[in-house]
Amino acid sequence: MAVQCLDSRSRARIKSITHCFEFDYLKLKHIPFNESISSPRFTVGGYDWALDFYPNGSDSEQGKAESHASLYLVLLSETKDVEAEFSFDILNKKGELVPFGEPISDTFTNRLGYCEFISRDKIEARYCKDGMLVISCNIRVVSASSGEESGVDDSSGGLYGDIEKLWENGERFDVIFEVEGERISAHRFMLAARSPVFEAELFGPFTESKSGCVKIQDMKAEVFKALLQFIYTDDLELVLVELVQDLFVAADRYAIQMLKAKCQQRLWVNLSIETVFTTLILADKHGSAWLKDKCLEFASKLDNFTQLAPTEGYRHLMQNFPSLFVEFHKKVDISSVLRTMPKKQRTS
Repeated sequence: MAVQCLDSRSRARIKSITHCFEFDYLKLKHIPFNESISSPRFTVGGYDWALDFYPNGSDSEQGKAESHASLYLVLLSETKDVEAEFSFDILNKKGELVPFGEPISDTFTNRLGYCEFISRDKIEARYCKDGMLVISCNIRVVSASSGEESGVDDSSGGLYGDIEKLWENGERFDVIFEVEGERISAHRFMLAARSPVFEAELFGPFTESKSGCVKIQDMKAEVFKALLQFIYTDDLELVLVELVQDLFVAADRYAIQMLKAKCQQRLWVNLSIETVFTTLILADKHGSAWLKDKCLEFASKLDNFTQLAPTEGYRHLMQNFPSLFVEFHKKVDISSVLRTMPKKQRTS
């Protein structure tokens, strides 16, 4: 699967694409150390790329990883010094795309990635379903070259750029949504292709499928617009951090797993003392075990815990989510906390 968009805000070509690849892990796991299998070649931003997967680890400048599988994004084009940002997601056995690590932003000369990607014992236990390992690569390329320099005018963005224009230009809309009193138009086929919930609502035996105007409850208009933006472009670049929590909830509501995974990653990268408890509650409520673990890990660190304990968010968690509060406290090293407290506070 690949969805691309052209960001016209910059003179440089900026393209982002998400590709999903399946590897037959049960067949590949017997490949010797330092031998790889490559994904099919794909093009992003005018450059050719591929994934190199080492089921039994690789020997690289990062070290030697024999207990882990290795994964790299490889620049195949002869052109070097390409600026790009990328990240990987992995499909777990529950069918959820789980982010792996923070996005890497760097200049490519050959390949970048992880010598220690996943420990081999976890691949089959957590991620390998019916023998298959599914990895998603999200890549955003910024190059100094332009269509004029290459002699090719790619300003249309290709097929997916044309789909994006259908939405931006308001062409051939066939459904209207009313959100917070605002009317927002879209295409039924596009929404149904991206979301099984929209497919059921718009083409199933529901009232919405027979109505020209669908009312959306319990969602901000700006969040619904961000949801549509992702449906048409696969892009979260323009989504404000403040909206990501609400967009995460919307992604779960409409069963758009790729969007949910990207929101999880954004929420994790932007975790702070101010956001960790609200993010923890959302992760628990919407079944994101990975994000929940990241929040608990962040909040239970000694320095963070001492800042969180006096906050309203801490009291809110204790009073309204007691089981989650207990789970959080089990992660905290109370003896270390007590050692940092003044003697009077410890005995009071």
